Amino acid sequence: MVSITDQGAAGEVSSAYSWLQLRTLFFCFLLFIVDGADVLVVSYAAPALSQEWSLSQDTLGLIFSAGLAGMTLGALVLAPLSDRFGRKTLIIVALAIVGTSMIASGFVQSIEALMALRFAAGLGIGSMLASMTALGAEFAPPRHREFLVTFATGGYPVGAILSGLAATAVIPIWGWRGLFIGAGTISLLLVPLMLALLPESLGFLAERQPRHALDRINRMRRAMRLPALAALSVRHGMTAGSAVGHLLAPGFRRATLMIWGTFFFTFMTLYFLTSWIPKIAVDAGLPVRQAIYAGAAFNGGALLGILLLGWLSARLSLTGLITLFFTGGPISMLVFAYVHEPLPLLFAELLIMGFLIQGGFSGLYAVAARAYPTAIRTTGVGWGLGAGRFGAVFGPLLGGIVLNAGASLQTSFLIFAVPIIIAGILVWRIGDPEK
Repeated sequence: MVSITDQGAAGEVSSAYSWLQLRTLFFCFLLFIVDGADVLVVSYAAPALSQEWSLSQDTLGLIFSAGLAGMTLGALVLAPLSDRFGRKTLIIVALAIVGTSMIASGFVQSIEALMALRFAAGLGIGSMLASMTALGAEFAPPRHREFLVTFATGGYPVGAILSGLAATAVIPIWGWRGLFIGAGTISLLLVPLMLALLPESLGFLAERQPRHALDRINRMRRAMRLPALAALSVRHGMTAGSAVGHLLAPGFRRATLMIWGTFFFTFMTLYFLTSWIPKIAVDAGLPVRQAIYAGAAFNGGALLGILLLGWLSARLSLTGLITLFFTGGPISMLVFAYVHEPLPLLFAELLIMGFLIQGGFSGLYAVAARAYPTAIRTTGVGWGLGAGRFGAVFGPLLGGIVLNAGASLQTSFLIFAVPIIIAGILVWRIGDPEK
């Protein structure tokens, strides 16, 4: 069977954007903003949390890693369920889990409770990211798909920046608890909005064919200026239950293993940096407010890198661009480790580091989304992110151990520059599909 989405990819989608497509892509961008805020809020809260509870570096590493462990499980186990129950359904359930867990985190009285709630929030975030990527890829016109998927991920650093700026205003008045409660409240407020306005995946409706699937598909096709269908094709045999096995089938095995490795090594370094930059800045003598601005500078650079990568990807090789970004990333890390004074230089270096490392990372979503057909796309992206989350769990945890052992900043950054070098080699080996 040729799916509805694949039919559009063959040339039916108009080069003019419909309101439905623009709305869907905006919601994907908005959800990435929420994810960026919810993931990074614990990093911005870390200095105040550490001071209030007298936490060691390795204990903070465990708190960081608890959320990332939840994201791993969410991406591996929950994300593939969207290929069975629908992208929209999973996104809404995940958003409710994230919001509830974040608000509850503002009332905890123990490290164990905070870790449990960070794990629960991670479950929601990990499952939601893959569904958002797949949904954005399906509603983006094929000619601009890589740019639009990459652009949607730009919401992540926007959320990180906004949560950092919010932290400078909220923490002095309401403490770190107010930051968690505020972020969770915003997440829950989005649930009814997504329930009312977020469309379901056309590919999912065509593949699973729930009740009134044809009517729902034709309403969306008319909104996208496509002709209505008289009937749906026979369902494909590639079900969600067998999707994980298909990822390692001969036709997908090489790309799958390369994608898993690239996500793993990139996440390992990226989450070390995003988790520890505010705390490293405080330990270097910066006031908490300036340390939070240091994290915002990293994410501001990431946003610029994402926008440039997305724009260039419509003209040049995406994997080649990511490789180029990942080549410069380790160099920027080592420069920062050895020379980061005066303060304006520190912020400039963090901006460049975010531009290269997280900017390059954003393109991996599009690489993963285009590697798989609609029937297993969320599973493919979810398992890529899940494999990466193992690196994300390991990175902050190892960072806490290394820093707690008294390793110098130079040694720490030298250790975490290596995974980006490996990721650059892997993504270069993936290459681009033949046009």
